[in-house]
Order: sequence, then C-alpha cells, then structure tokens
Amino acid sequence: MDSSSLLRQLLTAGCLLAFATPVIAQSGEQADMVQVPREQLNEIQAELKYLRARDEQREAAQEAIVQKISTGGTWIANECSWGENVDCGSIGCGSMCGGSGCCGNCGNGGCGCGGLFDCYSCCCPTPEAPCVECPRVSTLNPYFNVSVFGTLTADMVFNGRRPVAPGTPYFLAPGPVLGRDQSTFDLHARQSSLGAAFVGPQWNGWQTGGQVLGVFYNSNVLADQYGFLPMLAFGEMKNDRWRFAAGLQFDVFNPGAPTVLPFSALCASGNSGNAFRGQLRAERYFNPSSDVQWTLQTALSNPVPTTIDPTFGISEDNGWPNVEGRIALALGTPGATAVRPFEVGFSGVVGQLRTTPITADPQVVSDVWGVGTDIRWRVNDTFGFVGEFYSGQGLGTYNGAILQTVNRETFESIRSTGGFLEGYVYLTPCVHSHMGYGIDDPRNNDVSLDPANLARVRNETYYANLLWDVNKTLRLGFELTYRETEYAALPGNQGTGYHGQFRWSF
Repeated sequence: MDSSSLLRQLLTAGCLLAFATPVIAQSGEQADMVQVPREQLNEIQAELKYLRARDEQREAAQEAIVQKISTGGTWIANECSWGENVDCGSIGCGSMCGGSGCCGNCGNGGCGCGGLFDCYSCCCPTPEAPCVECPRVSTLNPYFNVSVFGTLTADMVFNGRRPVAPGTPYFLAPGPVLGRDQSTFDLHARQSSLGAAFVGPQWNGWQTGGQVLGVFYNSNVLADQYGFLPMLAFGEMKNDRWRFAAGLQFDVFNPGAPTVLPFSALCASGNSGNAFRGQLRAERYFNPSSDVQWTLQTALSNPVPTTIDPTFGISEDNGWPNVEGRIALALGTPGATAVRPFEVGFSGVVGQLRTTPITADPQVVSDVWGVGTDIRWRVNDTFGFVGEFYSGQGLGTYNGAILQTVNRETFESIRSTGGFLEGYVYLTPCVHSHMGYGIDDPRNNDVSLDPANLARVRNETYYANLLWDVNKTLRLGFELTYRETEYAALPGNQGTGYHGQFRWSF
C-alpha cells in the first residue's frame, strides 16, 4: 500500500473517531470506554503528521533532482539541459568552442561547444538513479551516514617483453635467452575497487568521518593474483584549520601521481611515495587569502608494509616508527574538485630498518631517509604539468629504488634517485591525453652482484595515453609504453607495452 492510500484511510478513520467521541461521551457510558478512542485518535494524528512531513520531504527531494538534471552545463563547471542550444560565448567555452553552438545535440545524447566531435557527452547531465528508501545502507550506530562507491575495471595488457608482473607492470624481467619468446598478454579485473565513505556527527566544531577502500589484488601485488587488498581504512576528525586521522593511509612523503592506466602507477620508475601503511597523521591549514593555502602535514607511520613485494619482509622495524613530513603551497581559486590550479610541496621521511641474517652474523641496522618535491600546475583549462623528484636511501617500501630497500648480501640500505614528469592536454572536454617519462636510478655500488638476487640498477618508462570520458560513469582508455630495465649481473631488457581499459565508476 502506498503512502497516499494509507493517508486517505487514516484521514477517514480520524474523522469517524472524532465524530464518535462526543456520542460515546453523551451516552453515559463509563469513562474507560471513552479513554481508548482518544488514545487511538492521538496516535492517528501523530501518524498523519509524520506522513505529511515525509511527503513534503519527498516532493522537495524530487524537485531538487529535477532542477539539477535540467540545469544547463558547459565544459567544466556547468551543465546544459537536454535539447537546449546556448551561445558558446555567453557561457565561456572560449577557444574550445566550435561553430555549432553549445548543447545543440543534447537531445541526441551529446552536448558541448562543438569542435572535434561536435558533442561532449561527458558534459551532459546524467539522469540520477531514483531515491530508494529501502533497502539502504544501515549501520548499528545511528549517527553515521555511509556512501558506497567504487569502480568496475577491465584491463587488457600486451607486452613485447615480460614485465614484472604481466598484468601490473613495474619493470621488465631480465633479457631473453636467444630463441625464447617473452611476449605476454593479460586480461583481468583486479584493479576494480570497492569503498565506503563515512560521515559522522559533529563534535565541538569537528566533523568526524572516515573511509575504507580496497582493490581485488592479494597482498603480494607482484604475484598478479586475485584477492582483496585494503588500501585505505582510517577515521578522521577535521575542521577548516586542522585534520587528524588514524589508520591505513597513503604516504605523506611525495604524494603526487601521474595519470596512467596500470595499478603500478609508475612506481619503481620515478613515482616514489603512494604506498599505503598504518599511520597517525596531523594536518594544519593556513589561508592568508582566499586564493592562497599553506599546508603542513606530519605523520608517524609503519616502517615495513608487506604489500606490493613480499621481499620487503626480510627486514623489520627497529623499534620505532618512520616520521614523515610535508609542507605545501597552493595558489589559485579551488576548482570543481576543490583542487587549486598550482601546488608545490616539499616532503621528507626518516626511519630505520633492522635485518637479522640466517647465519650467526650480527644484525644490521640501516637508516631510511628521503627528500622529495612534488608539483602540480594547471596552466589553463586545457593544458598542465605534474611532476615529482626524490632522493634518499632505503626507500623500497616507498616505491623507490625499483622496489629495493636493502642489499640482499650486506643488508645495508640502497641509495637511489628518481622522479617523473608528465604533461597533459584536453583535446575536448571529454578527451584528454597524458604523456610523460619516469626513472628510478639506484646506486650501482649499493646493490647485490649475485645474479640470484635480480638486483636492478636502472628502470625507465616512457608513456602516452588517450582517455575518453564517455559520460560521468564510463571511461575508455588506451596507453602505449616503452620500458627499459638494467640489471647489475644479468642482461637488461627493453620493450613496448599496450594497455586498453574499460572503467565504470559508481
């Protein structure tokens, strides 16, 4: 039975009870005979009040959804209504505008400012799914709201020379034996993700919340097998000036990342940081003006995460956490994603590792340290740069030194330098390309010379991709890469790779 039918029945019952009450009272019956209908009438009136309020809320929500869908839109900030034709100059499409006007093809499933494809489907309003009151995400604690999100990702990866790993390339295996083929093909969905964002109650001006996120790899990413790998699991308290968080989080050290298709994200080839480990974090924000923000970040973190490469486990912490810190300056007005056009950061990490040999040799305590800088600059609406640089030692667990932390013979830290630089361009609002180069360059004298240890001394990657945001939920991508890996005691290797991707976001 819907709410309107129930409402009509309750109104009828309420009227009958209201009429019956004085009749019963005048008939001289006992007082307890009158008391029961009055209680029922009070309950019915309360139910009517609730139903009216719920219907008003539903009508307001539906009106808001309709208004949102029918709102116009252009390339970045606005949306256009279906079938509407708006002059490009009036909404600021600028040089991206073609001669056809904006949104002329909305009714046929595309809209935009004309140009290469004459329609930009990613700019069009995507009808929202209807609100479902039940079932919904519920928690035992009634003070939290939960939003579930994730991606369904299909990756198709072909490589001319065998990478480590075939479906998630970090570097290339040693050069092939004469007459042996090393080409590989992998089709998988391990990069699919599932997460939930929690928003809790406010407490003395602090907003509480948290987030969990995982992908369908097992804890040994290099094994290229299915499982479930947690990447984020933290709780936080924050306001406009401070943020405190505890749990599984990404590194404070060198947080920048390129836009590439593989899950490896150029790690082991210039992209240090971006590992995920247990962490206690504090952040402080300063805003001298509306278009300037300084950010200070510091964290105590787990020295040895066991994800990515199981060989990290040959060493352990030395009884105290790693200490990470970062200072960043961001300039410009925040965009639609609350990201300012320009940001530069300087970060560092210090710690220690302890390795116990199988033999009777003494334990080796090796220092871990690193310094890095990251930069992001959106020059204009169509063009920008992203880059990162690092130098330090013992940074294998921070995705540096081609995933090598200590020498497998001496157990001393391996020194390394590296970084990446990427340029990107939006050919249309929905089609963009990213091109870049990354390198990890460990010190040759620091790595093992035993061929069995597969010590790597240089790893480079060139890449270029083309991404098409078909709409607000579907993205198609293709990427071409060239990798070159050199070994200390084995033949090096070089080869090209081709990566296609389908990604649905929800």
